Amino acid sequence: MQRARSLATLVVAASLLLSVSCDRQAVQHRTVFTVDGMHCDACSSSIIASLERVEGVDEATADHELGSAEAVYRPREVEADDLKTEIEKLGFTVTGMETKPLES
Repeated sequence: MQRARSLATLVVAASLLLSVSCDRQAVQHRTVFTVDGMHCDACSSSIIASLERVEGVDEATADHELGSAEAVYRPREVEADDLKTEIEKLGFTVTGMETKPLES
């Protein structure tokens, strides 16, 4: 009986450690999109507004002069490809994406 309790305690401790380890993974990702077709501040603003409406996006920026947009988001709720689709729905073309996890 004592051995079974010890084993059960060990299993519970191991699962708690595993869950803590998983929670240490990046909570947010940042994706930088290369965007063709932005010509003015209104273009940048429309991309920002569209990305910020997506559930899971915490921050969005866009710069028509650089031809880029960025989003900081929670990958458990939304994926970079979904954000790319949002940008392209506005009539812009995404020609590149670079995603990096953000350390907490």
